[in-house]
Amino acid sequence: MPQFPTLGHGTFDEEAPGVRLVFLGLALVPACFYSTESPLPADFATCEAPPEPGVSPAAPTYYRDVKPIVDRKCAGCHIADGVAPFPLTTYAEVELHKHQAQWAVEHGVMPPWQPADCCSDYRDDRSLSPDEIATFTAWVTAGAPEGDPADEPPAPPPAPDRLPRIDVDVQLAEPFTPSPRVGKDEIRCFLLPHTFAAATYVTGTDLIPSNRRIAHHAILVAVSGEKARELARKDGADGRPGWDCYGGADELDARGTIGGWQPGDSPRVFPDGVGAEVKAGTQLLLQMHYDTGAGTGADQPRVHLMLSDTVERVARGAPVGNPLWFAGEGMEIRAGDPDAMVFFSYDPTVVLGKGGPIDVESVMIHMHELGTIGRLAILRQDGTTECLLNILDWDFHWMTTYFLARPVRINPGDRLYVECHWDNTRENQKLVNGEQQEPRTIGWGADEEMCGGIIGFSEPVP
Repeated sequence: MPQFPTLGHGTFDEEAPGVRLVFLGLALVPACFYSTESPLPADFATCEAPPEPGVSPAAPTYYRDVKPIVDRKCAGCHIADGVAPFPLTTYAEVELHKHQAQWAVEHGVMPPWQPADCCSDYRDDRSLSPDEIATFTAWVTAGAPEGDPADEPPAPPPAPDRLPRIDVDVQLAEPFTPSPRVGKDEIRCFLLPHTFAAATYVTGTDLIPSNRRIAHHAILVAVSGEKARELARKDGADGRPGWDCYGGADELDARGTIGGWQPGDSPRVFPDGVGAEVKAGTQLLLQMHYDTGAGTGADQPRVHLMLSDTVERVARGAPVGNPLWFAGEGMEIRAGDPDAMVFFSYDPTVVLGKGGPIDVESVMIHMHELGTIGRLAILRQDGTTECLLNILDWDFHWMTTYFLARPVRINPGDRLYVECHWDNTRENQKLVNGEQQEPRTIGWGADEEMCGGIIGFSEPVP
């Protein structure tokens, strides 16, 4: 089945009167974000019964039982020159790291998958089932028998390695070598050397880093007008290609996000008849998250796009957050607080749905390193709550968009809800030059913290 581009999608015209009304309306909502108690029910997104213990096959072997699991859930990152620290593509490689892998899967550390159980179902779920965990554990306990290569089950059809058609092929003008100011992560934005002469729709995306070992994830955004001119002035201003956009507004901007990439991704193609709108004169902004803890060297990423002159539905993205947070109000994370929390809700159908329902197709949460819990939900008009995303162990390094297995409808009168928690104690601060930093009271900011969600949906072409 075709898949939506990752990391949000669609256009969101900041100059449109309707959009200004949305944010005005959000600002006028009662100040529930000053409360210290979440309106979510105490049993929000909890399972009715604990999961059944996993069952492993008798005498599991690598080829018959373990290799299919590793190939599906691990090898997207654990490949030669991949972002993971070692490959897991052969029996010898998996056997060598079997005890590390067993600990990681039993503790839920790997494969990286942040949504908690009993919330919603997502496409491309990387998490392991209880049976898969039991199989891997039993295999290690039995001494990691190799088995017969002929016993390996038939592999599923391989994911496509390129778009059905490439209409735009653009590469970063020069290689970029990450050099983080603090720690091992650098998030850098670049304007790609391509301008769209005419309006069009993006129907497929493929992002191709040249150095996959350091490329953690990427976001592709369409920018135009004064925004593009403003970013062009920042490009190269510090003597290096692009500019520092660590945690900046561009990372949260749903208005023009059209695609993205993570390790293990295949090219992303919209469903038939759906595309992300790109206006004439638009440029492409590429945001790259680099992890120098996984490798070194330069990267010169390439972007492939598939275009269409017409579509039936336009992919859209909408933010979930309070505009007053952006202005420094109501999002105070006090120094030493082990569980600072804010939340906000609004009815997105008033303007985004033009008074009608909205079918949510993808969801994401954005916080920084101090984040611990992030939630998106629908507060139904009848008093019930529907969970969209429930992350109970937030990890900034695995932030991504989650595509719902089935669209979830928001009806007029329902409210879209976001909730964020942070740990601002000393033990949770960054290490700088080997020293633990002291906590300080912070709010919204690129070098401080954020709380926001993005939903993806589509609507008929006007």
